[in-house]
Amino acid sequence: MTSKSPFELLLVEDNPADAGLIQANLRMGLGKVSISRVERLSEAVAAISSKAFSVVLLDLNLPDSTGLETFRRFAECSNGTPIVVLSGMEDAEMAIKAMGAGAEDYVQKGQFDAQTLARSVRFAIERNTRLSAERELINVRSELATAQHLQDSLYPQSSPDIEGFDIGAGVRSAGIGCGDYYDFIELRDGRYVIVVGDVSGHGMRSAIVMAETRACLRTLADVDTTPRVMLPAMNRLICAGTSAEMFVSLLLVILEPLTKSFEYFNAGHPGWILRESGREQLNTHQIPLGLINDVDHSVSEHFTLNSGDLLVLPTDGVFESFSAEGMFGSDRMLQVAESCRELSASGIVDRLFDHAISFANTEMPEDDMTTVILKAL
Repeated sequence: MTSKSPFELLLVEDNPADAGLIQANLRMGLGKVSISRVERLSEAVAAISSKAFSVVLLDLNLPDSTGLETFRRFAECSNGTPIVVLSGMEDAEMAIKAMGAGAEDYVQKGQFDAQTLARSVRFAIERNTRLSAERELINVRSELATAQHLQDSLYPQSSPDIEGFDIGAGVRSAGIGCGDYYDFIELRDGRYVIVVGDVSGHGMRSAIVMAETRACLRTLADVDTTPRVMLPAMNRLICAGTSAEMFVSLLLVILEPLTKSFEYFNAGHPGWILRESGREQLNTHQIPLGLINDVDHSVSEHFTLNSGDLLVLPTDGVFESFSAEGMFGSDRMLQVAESCRELSASGIVDRLFDHAISFANTEMPEDDMTTVILKAL
């Protein structure tokens, strides 16, 4: 059985008597400990550059540097190693300033014993570890916030202005990173692609697949790919570029503004038409994208929209909101949409989100929520 690794300490002290007393007390207080001693700041800089230490005990007054400048110069090259300042009675105030500049602790010479030194060393290590973790957390949060800002920029900044239609859309994320996707793309022949998708799961992993899905579709549209082969091509690309357990449900609507008609291609994603005469659900033609490489997603259906009709394209985060009563449900969701037909399309989107979140009695949804509303005028 091997013994626990000793503390690796660097003692920067030019006074032999003080150094001997400090080393003796460190060994009594800490037990098994390895102490390297140097007398000059230049030697300390060389030592910290070539070896990792648990803690550095630093005298501020050395032959080649004095005062607070000693701490500052050493701290610049210490690689984040915790520093305990050693001070005499006459420079205690300087030691306190060193703590303000980043030292973990200070010990007054002639005022310590073995327990005091041991406690100071352990405190320095624990405090440095905690502060390092806090800094890392801040960095991670900053990076996540940047990633979220980048993803937000991938969503359309506004809905397209298409004569004869009022279009609204929105996203409510369940946290940092969103796996829901919606987009509007004008094709060269004047038709519009309206797409809503949902990547399995949520968070940054799903957000990355969402960005890849968007890139696939926009690239296909840019090279003037026929809508009928867009989903089969996307399916192959997503299969090749994502892990086996990731998939994307997606509904691709091709809107013809002049005739107020559309065809759609459905890879396992819900959608409804709300007419004055009743509801029509958009049939699912195939399984979601990314599950099987060779699947024919080219099946389409055609519909014509009349004045007042609503095309409702949500993700399941809306109608699968849960509370003690059970699930919000698609029927309740559609009832909300029907009850506020007089609102703008954006107003209907907001109303659906508000009802689903209120039903779940939460401030943030459990799953990402997205809805596109197309209102025929």
